[in-house]
Parts: sequence; C-alpha cells; structure tokens
Amino acid sequence: MLHVRDIIELPLLKTSTLKTGKAVLNNKMVEWVSVIEYPVENFVRENEFVLTTGIGCHEDIDILLEFVKDVYDSGASALAIATGRYIFEIPDEIIRFAEERNFIIIELPWEIRFADIIQEVMRELNQIQQLDLKRSNGIPQKLIQMILDGKDLRQISSYVEQELNLPILVLNKKGKPVAGSADQSKVFAIRNQFKKQIKQEGSNHPLQSKIRVITDKEYNLYHLSIQTNGEHEGEICVLSDVNDPLNQEKIHIIEHATMASALWFTRNNVATEAEMHLQNEFLLKVIKDENLSEEYKTTKAEQFQCNLELPYECIVGYPENLDTLMEKDYNRNLNNENELEQMISYLKEELIYAAEAVKHQMLFAYEDDLIIIFLEVTKESTTDSVNHFLDLIERRLHHFFPGLTFSWGIGKHREGIGEFPKSFKKAKAALDMGRNQIGIGKRLKFDEMRMNRLLLNLAINEEVQEIIAGPLLPLIQYDEKRDMDLIHTFKGYNRNSGNVSQTARELNLHRQSLLYRLRKIESLTGLSLVNPDDLFLLDFSIRVWSTGVIKREQIEKSSPSPINGL
Repeated sequence: MLHVRDIIELPLLKTSTLKTGKAVLNNKMVEWVSVIEYPVENFVRENEFVLTTGIGCHEDIDILLEFVKDVYDSGASALAIATGRYIFEIPDEIIRFAEERNFIIIELPWEIRFADIIQEVMRELNQIQQLDLKRSNGIPQKLIQMILDGKDLRQISSYVEQELNLPILVLNKKGKPVAGSADQSKVFAIRNQFKKQIKQEGSNHPLQSKIRVITDKEYNLYHLSIQTNGEHEGEICVLSDVNDPLNQEKIHIIEHATMASALWFTRNNVATEAEMHLQNEFLLKVIKDENLSEEYKTTKAEQFQCNLELPYECIVGYPENLDTLMEKDYNRNLNNENELEQMISYLKEELIYAAEAVKHQMLFAYEDDLIIIFLEVTKESTTDSVNHFLDLIERRLHHFFPGLTFSWGIGKHREGIGEFPKSFKKAKAALDMGRNQIGIGKRLKFDEMRMNRLLLNLAINEEVQEIIAGPLLPLIQYDEKRDMDLIHTFKGYNRNSGNVSQTARELNLHRQSLLYRLRKIESLTGLSLVNPDDLFLLDFSIRVWSTGVIKREQIEKSSPSPINGL
C-alpha cells in the first residue's frame, strides 16, 4: 500500500517541507489524490492526499483554519499547501492545530505543478494496484487448491491470516469457534455489541456492503456471514487495530476467504451427511438382526466409533406434527421424510448434548418417521435417567421447532449387551400402544403395566400373530367393506358378559340387529360365542390387535388363507 512517506520521498517533492506529522508518515496510507479549495463540504474522502493553494481563504487565517479542520475531519491522509501566491507562509495557528492531532501538513513550493504531483501519485497507486491485483488473483486459486487437497479449516484460516497480516476467527452456525487465532474474548466482547451498534461500510465494493463493522477503543471488528445455498453456515470475524482500517486489497482477501469457507463447509456437510447415512444404515442392520458377522460388526463399530459392548435401553420417538410445523415455518410442502432429514442434524447434536448431560453413552439411528435411540444402562441408571434425557431433548428442540410434539416408546430396562433387536421391538411396541391407547405426545415404558407388557410381548411374537390372524382378518375385512364395526360389537358383548339386552342398550342397537351381528361374527370366524375356549381366543385376538402393535399387512401375511365370499 502507498503511504504519505512514499509520496514526500518522490524526487518531484524533494524541495517540499514537512511541517507536521513526522511521527505518522509510515502509518497514513493514501488511496487517492485530489485538489480541493475552500469550502471542503463532502468532497474529501478518507485516506486522500489533498492538494490546495488556499485561494478561497482570501488570506483570512480563521477561514484557512476552518478549511484545514474540515480536511482533517474528512479523514484525509495529509494536506499539501502550495505557498507563494495566495498563502505565503503557513500560520502558526494551523501548525499548532495539526501538531496537536498528528495531522500531516506539507509545504509545497509554488513552482511544483499539481498535475505533476497527481500524475506521480497515480502512477504509484496504479503500480501498487496491479501488484495487489496479481497477488489477489492468486489467493482464490491457492484457497481452492487447499480445499481440493483436503486441508482443514484451521490450515485455510492460517493461510488467510498470513495474507491479511491480521488475526481472524471462523465460527460455525452455532457461533462456536472452529478456526483462527484471533483473541476469542475480544472478538465475542465486540461481536456482542452488534445489536447495539452496527454500521454498513460506505463502499461500492460488492462484499464490503455486507461487512458489519464495530469499533471500540482499541479494535475494529469486521464481521461477515458465511452462507451456502442461502443457508447460514457460520461467520468470519477479522480483528484489526482501530487505526488500521481494511483497505481494498484486504477486502478482496476476506471475500475470497469467505467463499473458500463456504465451499469448505459445503464439502464438510456432504462428507458428514454421507458418513451419517452409512452409520445409520449400519445401526439399522444391527437393530434388524440381519445375521451380521462379528467381524463385520466389529469393523464397522470401530469405523463409526460405536460401542456395541454396552447394555442399552431403546427409546423410539415419533414427531407427531413435524409436517404441519414445516409447512407453516417454511411455507412449502415437503414430504415427511425430507422434513425429518432437515431435523436430523439438529437432533443429533442435541442428543449428544443430552447424553453427555446424563453421563451415558448413546447410539442414534432414524428410519422413515422414527427416531431410534439406544441409551446406555449403568448401575446408577433409573427411570428418571431416561425421563431427564428426554426432557433435555424436548426442551432444546423446542428452540428450533416450537410446538413440536413427540410420542415416545421406551424398551425394557436392562435388556442386556447386544440385545438391540429385542429392545427395539419392545420400544416400538410401547410407542404404538401408547399412541393408540393413551394418545399422542406421551411416553410409555414397556415394563410399566403388567397386562400391557403381556399383550405387547405376545403381539411381537410371530407365532401369536399367526394364531390370531385367522379370526381377526375376516372381521377386519368385513368391517372395511360393510362399515359395521363387528370388533367393537364383540367388545361390548364380551364386556356385558354375553347379556344381549344390556349390550343392545349400550351400543344403541335393536336387539335383532345385535343378534345378526353376533351370528355374522360366528360365521366369519368359525368360532362359537357360547364356547368358552372360542370366546377366549376371540377376546385375546382382539385385545392383541387393539394394542396397535400389529399392522394390517402383518395380519394378512400371517393368515393361513385368504377369506372369500364376504
């Protein structure tokens, strides 16, 4: 960059005299040169080398002092006054004003033409600009190559700091420092004032209009947002001395650094999502008990840092109203799978936080609409541990998705090491029963109620499913076609101990209509309602079906033969 010392050392100005500001010659940079006469108004820019003859001051010291004050207040780098025609000697009042403020004033002999000074200064500025441009053009190529070479963000930020000769701090989307050597306490102290004092840098530069700048007594903090595909990914904070504002060259470097950081975050997000999908697929295979070899499980567990050698309790969650919230918040229609995908990255971080808070290991997977969690069981684990864990998750998720409702099913406590499939089936059964019998937004533990535990255990047994499919399927199919609700009719009949008159009154049916339905139940199922064994089998089948654990497809699959002629 060009400084005032570089200008006064030009051969053209060897006869000039430096009157004030010797101590700051190396600090005051020059970005432009101009000729200004009284009045100044708004015609002087910051870091401008100003030339004047004082013609508008009419040898009036007060007017000349006012002129010098206005040039100083405009942020000019220096003021060069040509003497010998309108001003013969720079007054002492002007010298005192400039000395008190370390403002540079240069006395020029009248013989030196302003046009020659402007030409020389512009030639120096153009040379510097060409060098800066050449150097600046090489920076994005270097940054892109670093990303292609797999360099991490710390290495990239170190290179940017070297080029800027300033410390920076790169923050992720949660505002956590991830790279850079700038003093974090100073950055955050100034950054927290953005809400109180934010100004837009006055420049036509396409990036600089996005830079937020705040100044305290010692530092300027330049703050830029990192975005990818319109999504906020993080921030870059550049810390500089209050007397060292960013020049055009540094603005270009920061622009390239911002773009490189956005590219790095994009690449990192893709890699993270790919690894998360692979880990998710592995855990789903373990949960579904796909006859995986021990060698395969050991290798994958090490790759994804999953400890499978601990006892876990399974928790299965279902976000009840996520699609409605997404449509409301983002004003767009998305299928539930995509909505869940958008929540996964937030959810996983919150799960990790919650697991650390309760001091338990945790494994996490998701499939379709379900969130599957395996929380470590320790000697100190209690029922409150799971509830505390879920409380933390729901409380923190509420900040991202206000109004989101979860239903939870919790597997049997202390199932044992490696019992992932068994624990998952019980947690999923508890979730289904809770949603069907208790309602949404609840938590149901598998081992809370003895009768439900018995029914849930039987419901997930394949042999039981095959036994109950015979009497259940014809009733389900008939109710779907005729809308007669024979299952509900049987529940009322059995609840009233076979009393037809009492059942008819309770169901608000004519006695003959009820008798017709009861005969239809017997003909469809092949069971007699007066035979205790048949009555027990039908009651048991309907109770298991009412848990909500068994789906229609499972009943059809387990049925010995299709039912015709309904």
